[in-house]
Amino acid sequence: MRRTMVGAVLTVAMLAGCTPIRQEPGAGAPAVLPDDLVLASALQPFDACEDYLDHVTGHALELVGPYGLDGHGWVAGDDAAMAAEESGMDVAEDGDASAPAAAAADGRATLREGVDFSGTNVQEAGIDEPDVVKTDGRILYTVAQGALHVVDVTGDPTQLATVDLGDAWDSQLLLDGDRLLVLSASERATPVDGASADSLVSGGWSQFTVLDLYDVSDPADPTVTETLTLDGRHLSARLVDGVARVVIRSEPNGLPFTFPQASGLRAERDAEAANRQVVSDSTADNWIPYYMHEAAGGGSTEGSLVACDRIARPETFSGLGTVTLLTVDLDGGLLPDDEATAVLAGGDTIYASLERLYVATNRWIDWQASSDSGRAGTAHEQTTELHAFDISDPATATYVASGEVPGRLLNQWSLSEHGGHLRAATTLDDWRGGALPSGGASESMVTVLSERDGELAQAGQVDGLGLTEQIYSVRFMGDVGYVVTFRQTDPLYTLDLSDPTAPAVAGELKILGYSAYLHPVGDGLLLGVGQDADERGVITGTQLSLFDVADPADPQRLATADLGQGASDVEYDHRAFLHWPATGLIVVPFQSWGVDPETGVEQPDSGAVAFTATRADGIAERARLSHVVRIAPEGTAAARLWDLAWQAQIRRSLVVGDTLYTVSDAGVAGNDLNTLDDAGWVGF
Repeated sequence: MRRTMVGAVLTVAMLAGCTPIRQEPGAGAPAVLPDDLVLASALQPFDACEDYLDHVTGHALELVGPYGLDGHGWVAGDDAAMAAEESGMDVAEDGDASAPAAAAADGRATLREGVDFSGTNVQEAGIDEPDVVKTDGRILYTVAQGALHVVDVTGDPTQLATVDLGDAWDSQLLLDGDRLLVLSASERATPVDGASADSLVSGGWSQFTVLDLYDVSDPADPTVTETLTLDGRHLSARLVDGVARVVIRSEPNGLPFTFPQASGLRAERDAEAANRQVVSDSTADNWIPYYMHEAAGGGSTEGSLVACDRIARPETFSGLGTVTLLTVDLDGGLLPDDEATAVLAGGDTIYASLERLYVATNRWIDWQASSDSGRAGTAHEQTTELHAFDISDPATATYVASGEVPGRLLNQWSLSEHGGHLRAATTLDDWRGGALPSGGASESMVTVLSERDGELAQAGQVDGLGLTEQIYSVRFMGDVGYVVTFRQTDPLYTLDLSDPTAPAVAGELKILGYSAYLHPVGDGLLLGVGQDADERGVITGTQLSLFDVADPADPQRLATADLGQGASDVEYDHRAFLHWPATGLIVVPFQSWGVDPETGVEQPDSGAVAFTATRADGIAERARLSHVVRIAPEGTAAARLWDLAWQAQIRRSLVVGDTLYTVSDAGVAGNDLNTLDDAGWVGF
């Protein structure tokens, strides 16, 4: 049965600290929109396009200036830097998620993720996340150098097909059986009236999300069956049982704003007047995200993603950007059966469990407005707003609650759902460099929230973590939480979250440096990947740390391993981490820029470090893996090595059968899982 694509669009304070918050009239009972999406709590649908247009233009006229809407429809802002992130079912003690087994389409023996091959290192078990590499245990799919590469990994790696992805970038993959969804970003300049498309003087940049659905039943001939192009940029996505939830952030794109054509007050005044006229003359279609759908066999459909009477708004206005939640059944196709539904609220961090999807946005309170109103203290504070959607039904998305917590999130790992409660780890600091009302420069906390009558209400909170510091990593595991803060030292806090109304610090360990990613490796052990530092907080190099957290009241560091000057992608992207519990093998990518002791010349290198981490042996390095040696002839000049090291950065590692595969833009390498001896190479 074909399921519909559902859109839930949210706009929240993307004008960080630029406008005081105002209340909108008209809050009332829950509203139910047709078929797809049920809206609860304080969200109110618009009755018609006139109501919607009056709402957005009224606020836009208060915000528009000589350069448009300050990023809202003028230049696509910093969305390109937000890719993002996020999920939510309880993790097993070893921290490695596994998906249900799926029978091969051709009747071959079933291969099981987590047993016969490794999948993406996801936050929550059973919820897949998009990545640059996917495999079903026989075929490996990866995006590199602007192309989709298909590699047979049943023996020595063999390339079966390559598909050029055109001008797409930041492409990521979701795989379900014979369906491969490629999510890509694309952007182009929008010329001003009278300017050519190639002109540098343009009306800004438009960002798009492109969803390409491939039939990969014949891996040697992957075929695009349909393409859906949408305004905005995808933040993240989740896949459960063939149903993908794709989250897209967009700004109003259909507005031909101008900018000052000369310097001086008059030029700015004239530009602002012209832009105010653009807003006044706009129609609803200028504000609503647009879509275009193309089928491979011919035929196309395009139009506004949502109808005016299927858009709802929250009580509080906080911007004009949108975040769209699309529900796509990969077997049913990308074209919606019905029009999508939208909500004016927004976000930049995504977290999902099997039953809930949360959209979070960091909102700064306007300092000047707060000072003028005499609200002491609040001028220094940050607030993270959270919006919860029920996604337990694969055919619907139901808005259920909203709430807020003090401070800002680090990333998706700052959120976790357990036992019907949402935990949020945040850092509260002062963007102006002054002291908080508590007297400190910063502090962190974990807040526990529960759903109550359409509100995410605080059930409990533990604060005072890392005074003068900020959060560098978070890991929640059932009733226990781990938080790392850093400024000069690295306190590792263990938290007792068994009572949602009274979360508490169970233990604390102060060491130098910090861990940017934490991963449970079994036997009461926690592995940290981050940076070492001296007593002044100066970073000295990449470090692995093995913690004994069997007794939450007394966490201890058992071992460390210094990898040298450099960095690991794991520090900011958990998907780069591999832990294979069956053999205890751990692989992390590592890029270094150390000096050759013999020549004194800075020698770049990129590769991966394979090791084990146990209570008995600590951290034991097994091998250094490199793709540079596979593409750089011996004696290659140092200047050329810089280029090759960049291309040959190992981005992902995965296990298929008895082989460890590492993937870079240069190609795919195989190594024997037990000996780590060479087991093949295919270059791109």
